[in-house]
This record gives sequence, C-alpha cells and structure tokens, in this order.
Amino acid sequence: MVKSRIKKVISVLLLLLLIGIGTGGKRYMDKQKTEKEYQQGIELIQSYVTDYLVKNYQGIEKIEWQGIGVEYRNSPILGPSLFGNYVDTDVTIYASQNSYLTIIFTLNYNTEYNESSNKYSKNPYLSSNNIDELLEIELDNTIYKRDDMHKIIGLEVSQDQKKEFEKVKKSTTGSKKAKIVYNLKVHELIY
Repeated sequence: MVKSRIKKVISVLLLLLLIGIGTGGKRYMDKQKTEKEYQQGIELIQSYVTDYLVKNYQGIEKIEWQGIGVEYRNSPILGPSLFGNYVDTDVTIYASQNSYLTIIFTLNYNTEYNESSNKYSKNPYLSSNNIDELLEIELDNTIYKRDDMHKIIGLEVSQDQKKEFEKVKKSTTGSKKAKIVYNLKVHELIY
C-alpha cells in the first residue's frame, strides 16, 4: 500500500515535470519564431535605408546598425508578442569618426505584417521622402541648439563637427565607399 502510494506520487511528479518542460519548450520555440520574424522585418528596413543613403547622400563615412531592440522581450507576463511589443532598430550615421547621429526606425511604422505569408513588407511610410525628412531633422537637432521658440541660439557641436555634418547632403554621387555594419542581433530595450 505504501509502495503504490509512493509510485502514484512519483508518477504525478513526473507528469508535472513533463508538463513544465513541455510548456517551457513551447514558450521558447514561440519566442524564437517571433524573433525570427522580427529579424526578417528589421532586415528589410536596414537594407532599404542603407541602400537609399549610400546611393543618394554624399559625405557618409559609415552606417552602423545597432541591432533589434524589443520591449518586454524577457517578460514572463507579457513575453514576446508579434503585434504587441515595441520593436526598433537604431542606425548611427557617421560623417566622421567623431561626428555622428542616430535615427530610430520602428518595425510597426515602417513595415506591415502579412499573416498569410508570415512575412513583413515595406509600407508607404518607409519611403525616400521620409528618410530625407528624418535625416534633415536629425542633422538639424544634432548641430543646432534651439530655444523654446525653436530659434537657433548656438551649436550643439564644435565648428569642425558642424563642417563634417554639412558634408552629408543629397547627391547623385552618393557615399559608395561608406563602411556598412548590419546587425540583426535581438536585445531587450532598457529604459
């Protein structure tokens, strides 16, 4: 009687252990699948933006992507969610080694997810006009210090850096010799 009770307890414990392993494995596999889909969408953004900048802007020495930031990536409650998480990729654009700026591209604003093909595609927001506008705004914000009325009151950078940034401009010659660093490594965003 005692032996059968011990066998039942061991059987229940083994069953619970197997259920726990199965649940944990399913979560892990779901996370891997979701992150693979994030990578596909972010790769689309990185390729399009890099190609556009290299072909249409001169004065760029280097374009370096900072990976894929996922909000709540490791949250046990929220977990990775294809549609609920904030996912972005930052690009650092170098005019020179000490003169650079960063632009953030988000997955949900720049791409659309097609459920039937399980892939992202470029949406109209990710366009040459929007990239031009973003770069112009970031150059301005990086170079100039402004007051509350948005009037220029000084420089955020040195005169030499300002000259380096001013070399980054739209041109048909592009920046074909720019060093390109892609990065699709997924990391959790930390605020």
